[in-house]
Amino acid sequence: MNEVVKGAIRQLKSNKLRTFLTMLGMFIGIGAVIIILSVGEGLKGYINSQFDQMGKGTIELKSRTYVKEDMITADDLEEIRNIEGIKAAMNYHNQYWGSITNYKKETKEIMLFGITEEVTKIQPFEMVEGRMFSEADERLRSPVIIIDELAVKKLFNRTKAKYAIGKSVELNIGGEMQSLEVVGVLKNKTPSVMPAEMMPIMGYLPFSTLDPLIAYGDGSSYSSFIIVEDGKDPNEYGTIITRILEKKHGKKNIFDVSAILDQMDEINKVLDTMNLFISLVAAVSLLVGGIGIMNIMTVTVKERTKEIGVRKALGATDKQILYQFLIEALILTIIGGIIGMIVGYLGGIMLGAMIDVVAKMTVGMVVLSVGISSLVGIVFGVYPAYKAAKLDPVEALRDE
Repeated sequence: MNEVVKGAIRQLKSNKLRTFLTMLGMFIGIGAVIIILSVGEGLKGYINSQFDQMGKGTIELKSRTYVKEDMITADDLEEIRNIEGIKAAMNYHNQYWGSITNYKKETKEIMLFGITEEVTKIQPFEMVEGRMFSEADERLRSPVIIIDELAVKKLFNRTKAKYAIGKSVELNIGGEMQSLEVVGVLKNKTPSVMPAEMMPIMGYLPFSTLDPLIAYGDGSSYSSFIIVEDGKDPNEYGTIITRILEKKHGKKNIFDVSAILDQMDEINKVLDTMNLFISLVAAVSLLVGGIGIMNIMTVTVKERTKEIGVRKALGATDKQILYQFLIEALILTIIGGIIGMIVGYLGGIMLGAMIDVVAKMTVGMVVLSVGISSLVGIVFGVYPAYKAAKLDPVEALRDE
């Protein structure tokens, strides 16, 4: 068997261009699959880390309607806090659109969030410059805003976040105007395939500051975070909270409750499905590569007919001839697969860098790459190998 392998390697080395072209389909196919899987794995890791920081006992409560009677009020929150097993409950304002004007009177669209100091303990905020809101900001309805790094570039045409600290901006929400001081800059952490020019800038205000601009100024909201004590089932508490609020509001089916863990599972399922679908599409090139290998190996058998006849005349068995050509096909596909895996991972790192995701290579991906490569080599190498093994030595020696 050792001599068969050495002979197969010698044959592949004798025609380097053909060997390279034969492997091309394999490493393109494997490379495409690895790019998708490594970036997908990195994206899953990022999303899971964000949810982990929020805590496994966190529940998100949202009103299904946008009418005042169905808002989550300060009284509702107090009632929720009084439930045994509830650690904390807080309202926040989520994704309101407005416009913001800088000192040059240049206006940009901005996506706004109203948060309390409590929310900052749940949501993973990473400050680049400045400070996070304090309890005093919430109590005094301080006219302050925290923006993201993208906002620094778009509003102030600067790359250094420090420049924005202390600057004044004018906020406009539905005609309601508010002058604000920039007190902090957040790191842009959300992965995106969109170019920066198309991404919205983000702004965070104290809940009490944004509240009268978009709602009724009484602490009501359409969105809340609730945290249950360690070891408690968030889904069970979600059902209890929904029942209490529906009774209090005198309506059914007006609130959606979801545990952060369930949201994480759903997102992971979507990502896994997307990875599978895109990988299947990319795997079509593996099929094309496999057919290419079979065709080239068949041509190789034809070109080496006389050599096969000589080997058989010298005592080589059908099995030895079969093994040699099958091993040649396997070496081609496995080397092509390994190159594809390396190129694919490097491609994943480059793609990940473009969307702020760290591509990850797992042991499963390595096994998958080698396994698929071997399978393609065997499946598409069997026919030419069998054809070579069954050549009649007398007819083969007559071949010109």
